[in-house]
Amino acid sequence: MNSRLPTIAGLLTMLLPLPLAAAVPVRVTQYQPDESVFPNPERGFYHHTELHQLDSSIGRIRDDGDTLVWGQISLQPYKNSPTLPQDFLGKIGRAFQIAREQGVKIIVRASYGDRGASGDYRSFQDAPPQHIRNHIDQLAPILAGNADVIALFEAGFIGPWGEWHTTTIAEDYDQSREMLFYILDHTPKDRMVVVRYPYLKQQIFQKPDGGFETVAAGNAYSGQRVARVGHHNDCFLSSADDVGTYDRGGGDRRQETAYLAAETLYTPFGGETCRPYELSDCPRTLQEMQTLHAAYLNRGYHPQVLREWREQGCFEEISKRLGARLVLTQSRISGYAAPGGTHTITVEVDLQNVGFASLYNPRLVQIVLEHRPSGQTFPFEVNVDPRCWKAGASHTLRRDIPHTDALPAGDYAAYLNLPDPYPTLEKDPRYSFRLANQGVWDPQRGYNKLLAEGIAIAASRPAGPAQTLPP
Repeated sequence: MNSRLPTIAGLLTMLLPLPLAAAVPVRVTQYQPDESVFPNPERGFYHHTELHQLDSSIGRIRDDGDTLVWGQISLQPYKNSPTLPQDFLGKIGRAFQIAREQGVKIIVRASYGDRGASGDYRSFQDAPPQHIRNHIDQLAPILAGNADVIALFEAGFIGPWGEWHTTTIAEDYDQSREMLFYILDHTPKDRMVVVRYPYLKQQIFQKPDGGFETVAAGNAYSGQRVARVGHHNDCFLSSADDVGTYDRGGGDRRQETAYLAAETLYTPFGGETCRPYELSDCPRTLQEMQTLHAAYLNRGYHPQVLREWREQGCFEEISKRLGARLVLTQSRISGYAAPGGTHTITVEVDLQNVGFASLYNPRLVQIVLEHRPSGQTFPFEVNVDPRCWKAGASHTLRRDIPHTDALPAGDYAAYLNLPDPYPTLEKDPRYSFRLANQGVWDPQRGYNKLLAEGIAIAASRPAGPAQTLPP
């Protein structure tokens, strides 16, 4: 048992009847941060793979603190085919099952290759648009059936590497809009789709008055198309304009990073470096990742940039801060509750997000009470969206739990649980979010310990008919 957490064996005497007007003591617990690198879902460095060839032991990446796999759906062999073969689709479906078994999630991107008739990317041509739509139609039910282990989508399908440049569709924003909307409408509605260039999104969501739609607090997480589109940069800090990422339509780097900074408060941002450059030293890298709310990055590329981050001493900080990193500071929990609903157990939790970004996918928030004598657990949903726990800010959550006869008398421990909302993953601790504190993580259940024991609930009258606990 963690020595910092109160152990109050004397509270067991509270099993005796308590007056309804009894004062309710408060257990205040302070927490110490954990500075180690550890795995958490949907954030961090990713490992590159061909999705249809996903290694059945991919879960080993968790040993490095990683949980993301960049899974490319390689469609080059089927570029001129109106349909995808069933055996290939079967391999894609099996890859998602492997991911589920191995405790990882996939960043999905489909592409038709990166070289054209002249052997270079400049001569690359897209697949026929109707073939692309047919292939998306075939993939859609597989993606919908495996949304639980999909972290996000990189838009893909268009341009060399699926990066939406060079080709006719990529350069014609009306065609780009039609294709991106088709992708959005055929991917799970609770998953984001990120695009390669800021100017691309601005043009796709252009308004009649000449401006463009954006994501802000009022429409974030609404499911609207614009709110589901985030950003990726596959030449992060690799030149003055990040190798054409910026200044594609007249906006300079400063203007477009300001646009990205506002959007990525509510949408994911990630990508990879593609070559060393003076901007990619540690001080500028950390500043840029914080400004753009970086959630994920390629662990394997560019190797020289990654090596420089290690040599300059910021690689570990990047490893810890990509995405959300939530740290408990204090909790306040009532020590006991009188029966009959007259009093409640009140749980208040203060935490900070010291990561670069917030969560970008839905996640449950639960206060779990554990009846120590029996080990029975009682989860209580907290009506809060943890995606609103923004980076660099402090947050407080509260849950009042009325005492009913469904809570047996005895001593209780308390936990904060942040599980995946999909029923297939909700009970899997590998998909629960771990808080960066010493001595709180329960790896067997995916709970974060708030109080080891000391919440005593008394029985003052004979048990009546069974009651249902409030959600």
